[in-house]
This record gives sequence, C-alpha cells and structure tokens, in this order.
Amino acid sequence: MQKHLWLWILVVAATIGIYRYSDLQQSQASGFVARKTALKQLPYLEFTGNLEKSAGDQRQHVVIKLPNNLLAFCSSDPNSTQAAGALSVNIGSFADPPELQGLAHFLEHMLFMGTEKYPQEGEYVAHIKKYAGTYNAFTSVDTTTYFFGIANEALEETLDRFSRFFIDPLLPSDSVDRELHAVDSEHKGNLQNDMRREFQIQRTLSNQSHPFSYYSGGNLKTLRDSAQQLGWDIREKLLWFYNEYYSADVMKLSIIGNYSIDELVEWAVDKFSAIESKGKAWSQELGHPLSTQLGKLIRYQMLGDAYQMTLEFALPELNSMYRSRPDLYVQRLLERRTSGSLLHFLRAKQWAVDIDTYSLSTGWDSFNIFYISISLTPNGFEQYEAVLQAVLGYLQVVVSAGPLQHLYEEMKAINDLEYRFYTYPRATRWVLQRSMGSHNQHIAPRDLLLLEKKTIEFNHSDILEFMTYFHPQNYRVSIGAQHFPDVELSEIEPHYGTPYRVDSLPSTLVNKFGLQKTCNFSLPKPNKYIPEDVHVVGKIQPNSASKPTLLQKTDSHELWFKQDDQFAQPYGYIRVKLAFAQPEKLPIDSVAAELLTSYLEDVMQSELGDAELAGLDASVSVKIGHVNIKVTGFSAKLSVLLETILYKLKTLVIDDSVFQDNVIQLNQTYQNEHYKQPFRQLKGRQLEYINRELSWHVDTLEEQLSFLTIDKLQSLVDLMFNRAFAKILVSGNFEEVDAISISSKLQSIIGAQPLAEDKQITNRVVDIEPGHFIHAAKLTDTSFVNGAVSTVIFCGKENSAYDRVVVDMLEQIIDDPLFDELRTKEQLGYVVHAASRGYSNGRLLLYMVAQSEVSPAYLTERIDRFIRDIRQHLLDYSDRDIASLAQSMVNARSERLKSIVQEAARLWKPIDSGTYKFDKNAQEILQLQSIKKQDLVHAWDMYVNPGTAVNYTRIDMQLWSTKTRFPTLDELKSYPVSIISLSRCLEKDGIMGVGIDGLSRIVQDFSTDDIDGAFAELSNLASSMQNATTDAAATLSDRTKSALKMALDAQATNNSLPSKDGSAFAKQLPLTPDNRRIIEDIILGMLASYAAAYTTIMKPASQECYYERLKTGSHFSITFETASKLPIDFMLNDAHRNPIYVMPHTGEGSYSYTSTGEGRYSYCFTNKAPHEIVVNFNPHGPEEEAYLATHDATPAENEVRKLSHNVEEVKDHFNFMLFRNEVHDQSVSDTQKRMFHWAVLQVLALAGVCGWQIYYVRSLFKIRGVV
Repeated sequence: MQKHLWLWILVVAATIGIYRYSDLQQSQASGFVARKTALKQLPYLEFTGNLEKSAGDQRQHVVIKLPNNLLAFCSSDPNSTQAAGALSVNIGSFADPPELQGLAHFLEHMLFMGTEKYPQEGEYVAHIKKYAGTYNAFTSVDTTTYFFGIANEALEETLDRFSRFFIDPLLPSDSVDRELHAVDSEHKGNLQNDMRREFQIQRTLSNQSHPFSYYSGGNLKTLRDSAQQLGWDIREKLLWFYNEYYSADVMKLSIIGNYSIDELVEWAVDKFSAIESKGKAWSQELGHPLSTQLGKLIRYQMLGDAYQMTLEFALPELNSMYRSRPDLYVQRLLERRTSGSLLHFLRAKQWAVDIDTYSLSTGWDSFNIFYISISLTPNGFEQYEAVLQAVLGYLQVVVSAGPLQHLYEEMKAINDLEYRFYTYPRATRWVLQRSMGSHNQHIAPRDLLLLEKKTIEFNHSDILEFMTYFHPQNYRVSIGAQHFPDVELSEIEPHYGTPYRVDSLPSTLVNKFGLQKTCNFSLPKPNKYIPEDVHVVGKIQPNSASKPTLLQKTDSHELWFKQDDQFAQPYGYIRVKLAFAQPEKLPIDSVAAELLTSYLEDVMQSELGDAELAGLDASVSVKIGHVNIKVTGFSAKLSVLLETILYKLKTLVIDDSVFQDNVIQLNQTYQNEHYKQPFRQLKGRQLEYINRELSWHVDTLEEQLSFLTIDKLQSLVDLMFNRAFAKILVSGNFEEVDAISISSKLQSIIGAQPLAEDKQITNRVVDIEPGHFIHAAKLTDTSFVNGAVSTVIFCGKENSAYDRVVVDMLEQIIDDPLFDELRTKEQLGYVVHAASRGYSNGRLLLYMVAQSEVSPAYLTERIDRFIRDIRQHLLDYSDRDIASLAQSMVNARSERLKSIVQEAARLWKPIDSGTYKFDKNAQEILQLQSIKKQDLVHAWDMYVNPGTAVNYTRIDMQLWSTKTRFPTLDELKSYPVSIISLSRCLEKDGIMGVGIDGLSRIVQDFSTDDIDGAFAELSNLASSMQNATTDAAATLSDRTKSALKMALDAQATNNSLPSKDGSAFAKQLPLTPDNRRIIEDIILGMLASYAAAYTTIMKPASQECYYERLKTGSHFSITFETASKLPIDFMLNDAHRNPIYVMPHTGEGSYSYTSTGEGRYSYCFTNKAPHEIVVNFNPHGPEEEAYLATHDATPAENEVRKLSHNVEEVKDHFNFMLFRNEVHDQSVSDTQKRMFHWAVLQVLALAGVCGWQIYYVRSLFKIRGVV
C-alpha cells in the first residue's frame, strides 16, 4: 500500500514537472526568459521583447510570469507619490451556480473579512485609511477585480496584506450573515436605478440556458434563501467556489510605485507566488445569449420621467480584433452630431435628444453585444417605429458605403497624437487597465502598454466583417417609459420587480432596412478641427512656479496666462467667465439659466460634435449673472472653437420648437431628481441649497419652469452682451502674443459696456447661524424601500489652510470607524460614509451620510451617538499615526499633476472665486507638517462635539421612505427624536399600535444603568398589544434594544444640554424636546435670510408670474412699484389660477390676503406698453409674517427684530433706486449715443449734398474746349 502510494506521488510529481517544463518551454518561446529576483533569488519569467509604448511615457515597465503562472505587470514611476495595485481574476458571475446567483459577488465581499496572516476583521481597511488611501472591488460577468491606492511608503505592507486575500482568506462564518445583508442592501439600493432595471430585463429575457440570464448582484433570496431551501451551507458553497475557481492561472496583477523595477518585481514574486495554481479554472461553451431572442420588442416600465430605446445586435467575439477595433469605427459614425448624421435627423424630427453606443464583451472568446441607446422625446416614443426605421436606414448607408479609410485615418491621427503626447492616468486607473485588459488572450505582451490606444491599425476586412452583422434580422429592441397607453405590461421581472411585456417586432422592422432616401443621410466630410500643427512652444522647467501671470486688467476684462512648462505637450486650456448685469435673482432666473445651457448644447451639436471627434472638448454653462465657457484639447484650433461658441451665443435667436423640446427635457431632469437614490438627493442639490444663496429646491425650480417664456430666455441672452466683465485664462501650449490675440478677438465679439465690480453677481455662501436643526421630508417615489439621513456639521472657515487640513484629517479618521460600526457591524445599510466639503469664502462642512431600510430617526440617533462616542477613538490615535496620516496627505498634495488640463483647472479656481491664492496646496502642506493630535481634538471640541462646541451648528436632513411611518409635526414637537426612533423600531419588529406616550414614560422612568429593566418593561408593553403575542414581544430585535438604550442616553444627555441658537429666525422655529429646531417645509435658505425684494425688467407686451405656496389660513402680502411710476397690470390668483384680486394700470400698489385653501398661489405683472418697464416688488410670505410676529421675548428684542426688518426694506428700496437710476442713466446714455450718431449722419448727409451741389453747379458753368 505504502509502495503504491509513493509510486502515485512520483507519477503526480512527474506529471507536474512535465507540465511546468512544457509551460516554461512555451513561455520562453513567447519571449519570456527565466530570471531570479535581486534580493531573495526567487524564480520568475520576464518578457524580454520590446514593449511598445508612447514616446511621452518616461516610466519603466516589465511584464513577468510567476512560477504559479500568474501574469504581473510592474511599473516604476520615480515622480509619483502615490502607489497602487490591482488583481483581476478571470472569474465572474458567469461562474455562479444557477441555484446561487450572486455567489461571485458575495465572495468579493467576504475576502475583505480577514486572512490567516492578518485575522482581525477591518485590519486591511484601517491600514489603507491610515495612509489616506482608497480601496474597492467589483464583480462583472467574467472578472472580479480588487484594487487599492496608497502612499508610496506603505506599498510593500499593503501588497503583503492584499496578497493574502488570494492565499489564505478566512471567510469567517460569523461574517456570513452580515455580508449577506450587505449584498442585499446593495441590491435594494439599486432597485430604483433605471439603467440597472433595463440591463436586468435584457439579461432575464436572454437565452435561459446561458449564464448571462442570471442575476449577478445577488440578494438574500438568491443566496441565503435558495441555499436554505436546498439544504446547503452557504459558507461551504463559498469555500467551494473559492477553492474551485480562484487560481493563479486566471489572475492578472498590476503594481505601480516610485520604487525601482527590481524592488517591485521582488515584492510581486515574493508575495504572490504562494497563490495556488489550479489550471484554467472555468471554461464553458457558452454560445450567444441572444440566439433565441432576436426579433423581439421588449416594453418595460421606467421609474424616472424619460423615454429610452435600446437596440441590441448579436455579434461574435471581438477580442482578436483589438488592434483594429472595428466597433469604435461604427460607434463614431452612429454618435456623429453633424449634418447628415442619424442624430441630426432625429433631433430635427424632434424624436430624440441623444445617442450612445457601446459594446459588451467578455475576457473569454464567446460573444459580443453591440448596443445603440437612444434617448427619445415624447414624440419619438409615440413614433418609435419611425425611429427604428431611421436607425436601420442609417445603418444601411453605413454598410453600403463600406469602410472609409479617410474617416479611419482621422480617428487614428487623433488617437496617435493623444498617445504620442501621453498623459499619465491616476495610479489606480493605470493598474486597473493593465490587470483587466490582460485577460484578453489575443493581446501579445508587447501590446500591453497600448491598451489606452483605441486604434492601432486600419484593417479593411475586420471592419467589413463587423458590418455584416448589422442587418434587420440580427437585433432586438427594448423601450422604456413610465406609462404605455393601451399596452398592458403583464409580466414582472423577478429581481427588480419591473413590469414588462415581450412581443415580436413588426415584419416591416425585421425584413428589410428602413428609411434612408427621405432622411438625407450622408457620411462625414473632412473635419476642420483636426489639428495640423502640433508644434510645442514651451520647454519643461521642473522647478518653475505653477502660477499664472496677469497680462491685462481693464474695466472690461482681465487676462491671465500660464505657458506650459511642465508637460511639453500640444494641449491648451482656455476658460472664460463672462459676468453680466442681471437685475433679477429669482428661482425663475436660475431655471432660465439651466434651460439656456441645454439649449446651447442642442443648437451647437454639430460644431461641438466635430470638435469632440478632433480631440477637443467644450462646455458652456449659464448661471445667474454669468456664463462659463471652457475649451480644452489640442491648442491649434482651440481659439477657433471658442470664437465660434461665443459668436453663436451672441447672435442666438430662440426658436420655439427647440425651446419647447428643452423645456420638456429640463422638466424631466427636475422630476428625475426624485428618483435618485435618497443619499444622492441629500448630497446633490439639497446640499447646494443649504449653502448657496442662489440655489433653490428642485420642487421650486420645477414649478417655476411652467412660467418660463421664450421672451424671458431671449432677454437673458440679450442681457449678457449689454454690460459685462470677462475673466479669461489662457494656459498650455501658447505664447503670450497668442493669449493677447485671443483676448482681443473675444472682446471684439462681446462688444459690451464695462460692468463695475460691485454690479457683478456672486453666488454667495449662506452663513447659517448657530443651532441644531432637523428637517424631515418624504420621498416622492413610493417604491423606495430605503430612507437616508445626512448630518451636516459646520466647522471652520474655508479660506483658512489650517482649518481645511484639520477638517480633512477628521474626515479621514472618522470615516473608517463610522463605516465599520454602522455598516459592517450593525448592518444599517450599504451606503455609510463621512465626507468633508468647503465652499469658497464660506464654511467647511463635515457630514455623515447613511442610507437604510431602518427609519431615518434611528439613523440620525445612531450618528449622534457615534459623534459623542468617537472622541475617545480620536484620543487613542498615537502621534505616530497622526504623523503617518499627515505625511500621506502631504504626499497626495505633492503629487505631480498629470496634465495641462489638471494644472489649469487648479489655477482657475482662485481666479474664478476672486481670492487669487495660487499657493493653496503649499499652504496646506505647510500646515500638515506641523499638525498635532491636540489640534484635531481641539477642532472636534470646538465644532463637532455637541457637548462642548460653543457655536454648534448642525442640520440633520432626513428622507423617509413611504414604507416607514412618517413623523407628524406634533410628534416632532412633543417627543425627542430618540423616542420616535424607538417607536419605528417596534413597528419594524411587527409590534404595531404601541403608544408613543408609553414609550416616553419608560424612558423617563429608567436610567441608562438599568437598560435590562427598561427592556423588560418595553417587552411587557409590547406583549400587552392585541396584535402581539408573548413570543412576538420576546423576539424584539437587537436594533430595538439599541434604540431604547440611545433613548435613555439621550434623556440623560439632553437634560444637561441647553439649546444653542444664534438667530432670531431660528428661535421662532418649533423646538423638539431634545433642543432641535424643526424646519417644516423646504425653506432652508430662510436660515440665513428671510426678507428680500426683487427687481425685474419687463419686456414690451409681456407677462411675468411668480408663486407662493400657502397653507389654509396663511397670510401673504405684497408691495410693488415701477420706475417712473409707469403703469402695469397686477393680478393675484388662487391655487386653481382663478383671479382673487386685480389692480389694472398702476405704477405702485400693495395687497394683503389670507388664504382659504392650500396650494400654489401666483401673482403676475403684465406690461402692455411698447417699451420696457422696471418693476420692484417685495412679497411677504407666511415665514416672514411669523418672524415679525411678537415672540416670547423682551420688548427690546421684538423692537430690534422689527427695526432689522425695516432696515432690510430700506436697503431693498435703496438698491431699487440705484438700479432705477442705472437704468435711467443707461437710457440717457443710449439716447445721447443715438443723438450723436444721428447728428454725425446729418453732417455727413449735409456734406454729401453740398459736395454734390458744388459739383453740379461747376459742371454747368464749365467752359468746354472746341476742337
């Protein structure tokens, strides 16, 4: 027996030896040569062939194979202060067992839960955060990729921890349930994502025998519940999946750092050779997932207000064509926006607004799906068959024409230039590209540096073959909309719950190509923006100061210039901010600015499209009081593009049909804000609304959109070039003379009168007074299961370098424990993080965000407990840890910028804000070098700790899912948030009807020392409910017990904490028992200002309407006057737009009204005169009336409040008079100019007449000679 065993071992060893020898022979034949590492003499194979790389890439690279057959790519960049690593496994969701869909994704989560060498859960994350690093992982159909970014000095330690994921992961059993819930929470967080819903519909309706039809994300149902039904241990299946598929043979590693190639190779071989080699771990003949589904029409319901059409064409693999990339050639033709293109035709028909194309392929040679995604208009949705015919017709034109070498040469020319003047990507992006791209078995090692190069060579046969698959029998269509009139969506997709319906496409859309002759389709002509001169004018000066020079400063503009002295590349960056006089600063003006932005993009699609294809990029953004234009790319044609944009803007005449299309699109944008994930709603417009004076809630903007007219938009265009001041930055591959020439041309196009500095509008930062505020709102979308909270704490000043780095460090320190406590341990949702933000010339914010099925009241209280408890964690930080973190932040700020665009963007910020502080990074580095732990503790106690902060300023923003009972105003006024939290936790446990008074009494009767007694009393109260049994009460969740403890803690804490309010407005807000001021409606801007007068210039024969949302019994009043008392009509309408009060033909007036119903009331001004009229009006809404009402305060305080309000009104009236005088002065100036021009014309005419008379008289008396 023993003899046979040894014989078997020898046979196996011999077989492995033969296999390894065969591998070695094959590797050496393919250019790999055996090497040993410099330090430990460890064996590996090195590719010795030539790595094709850009002439601009000065780094060193090497491709190696480890003894376990793992391919590694090492890059040495001496100038980088940031290192990174990525390992991609050629195993993804396609390898999921059909009974456990999402298993690959679940394993991705579990690998972070500790290893045998580093068993402590969270140790890896803590290490990454210690060095201000980043990490993440993601699972696709064919790969699972893990990556990190870290300070260079920590690279070796990080690689050692990182490698153990693939050598000895623990996959601990006590983490399984938590991570299953994390996967499920991630799934639930995506349920409202329309892109994911569409993609899953397409996957579900693919070939059912193909793993493409699986649900790759996974959730509790597909993982835990499925395993339980089959009697499987989910952890055992997880171990099986890891042991079966995670093989070194299918892993690709990439590392970059500022170490030598020898050191990087040493670490790669030393730390990753222990990964087990198991051969090719997963291989299956898959076929094509659309093989049984072509010719189908899928209709599915979208949540957002949009219309989407997607065509899917079934293609074979494209991996072997990586050098010619025929898919990019077709994409370029389909995404064209110029005349004769598909998009130009669809826009002209008002059927579509945009086209996007992309392809889905795998690392295996199995299949490809080519997608054509079209954003439809309502008209296009109704005419979807005509849209499809147009798409098929255009494809016929493309296929019939065949490959156009001149077009491909244009693509290749731009691509070659971009690759020749290579711009280094971020370290994490670099390693991700290498590790993931290396899975394509057709890519030769020498080409691994060409992954950024989209096209390498023109291959006529590849493109021709690719085009043969674009025919009417080889596609299917999916159409998404909120509603389908006269069509029943009878099926439900099981994972996202999306209603859908499948039909066969009409025969007219599958038997032949569609429209072409009537569409005037044509293929592109030569592009005028293709650069001809790529001469580089500057020279690299490594130690030069990164600071622009002020070349010109006049009363009409200032010109800043910075020549490229860091990159020696033919790129440029031009930025123009044109500030103009705009008297109105109302929500409708913000809407008009947004609409004009999209309108310009619409009407300039042809020019911008050509420029984009030529390697240029342009953007135009209109805001209240200014317009921003940015152009970047190859410097040769940048000024031409900029002049084209500016001239188009100045000569713009608003077209009615284009205007209406853009109104529909903007309305969809506003409505779709409500369908974003809740935490994104809180971090997006909501955060801006809190902090910016000229920002409004999306509901306000949506309502104002209905009042916007073409005249209003046209008047905005006209205002831009009346009085203006331009800030200009020219940076990159230019000479000073170029910058001056560009500025001169721009000034000639603008042609405006100078705008004084004090007349320029700035979107100032709101200075919120001290206080603890809470705002609760319901989510609009009733399908959301998650709510969200954002706790925003106002810290130091943004213009202080010391405050900036301290708040940044606090964020770095608390983010990991916040995530670990709330997300990892307590499973309060997939989204949990801390962040910081600064507003130029304003305050710094430290905010914590969480999204969960748990009630927002509980999340708010949990964050509050975290804030109170985390101080000890801060004290436990060693001086060494603080120094390491500070040095990592110094390194990040010292990192060499990657491109001219990055450098110029950094220079533009202080120019735009008017601070002109170009040494911001240097100041922060200086502060970081001397930062101590006591600085952080002091800042925490000064701003963040509610028990010690002197001017504590905090806003708790809550968005409640309709699945959780929303707190009434009376509840918030009568009970602490902690009691409401406890009430909702009980309801989550299924214990309904427990009186909140009873919960309040329990909290009052017990102390924090007797949590068990309080819980027993709570259980008794729950058991006494008619719908609860003793068993139900006994199974109260740990979360309910936690809510009870927090309520007891809050009771003890809040008894000793006074309310800290600084503003009169804050004091008139309702107060919760735990000293939080309740913001009822979306009136956050009122925290800073509550009285405002407005001025508008009314065009001849125009009407302007404004609104006020009133409740029943609300009091509203308004006063108005016009310049020179010119007559206008005034009308106040109720919520149903019925007239309440009309005041015709008057130059001033006032009116007060008490509403009889709830809704949106409007007041309108009408100018029937043939000339402009300036109107000043001051509305007084219910908030201001409440502010003016007598409060529980001393008579002196009430008088001061009224005096303050009167001063504001006097100031508003004074501003109106100044503006009125300005308008009068402008009118006088214009009249004088017209008189002057008329006088000059009269003089010229008189001189001409006199000259003609003299000539005529002389000719009459001229003596003619006689021959």
